Amino acid sequence: MGTAALWLAQAFFLKTTHRSERKVILVTKPTKLQEKACERLADALLTITEAARLDGKGTFNASDLDEVAARLVKASSAFDLDAIVAKALETRGRALGRRAGTAELLMLLEGDLKPLSMLLLPDDVFNERMNALDAELGEL
Repeated sequence: MGTAALWLAQAFFLKTTHRSERKVILVTKPTKLQEKACERLADALLTITEAARLDGKGTFNASDLDEVAARLVKASSAFDLDAIVAKALETRGRALGRRAGTAELLMLLEGDLKPLSMLLLPDDVFNERMNALDAELGEL
């Protein structure tokens, strides 16, 4: 997902949490350093989930990933969790040979698995989900 698309998504989507934790997102273009920070945070999610997939026998699950992500997003003042997850999904999709736009499709997908949890899927299952989604969209 391009930086402009992330910025636009952020500009029009204000995620509110508990009233005491509301975060005001200023509609300004992120700096290059903030963009780099977003990439690093996405890479951190990718590294953690890849380690969990490679080990295969650990007990790290989706709820653990939710906790890590909730803490990780605090490191960014310019990007919310959805933007960081979208960047991570896009990077993973590209690494698996998927076309650009993987993140947009997965972020819009309604189903039993949250976009963040998709980072825990083995490569073949991730690709199967993408193939099924491509086939479904091809029928429209």
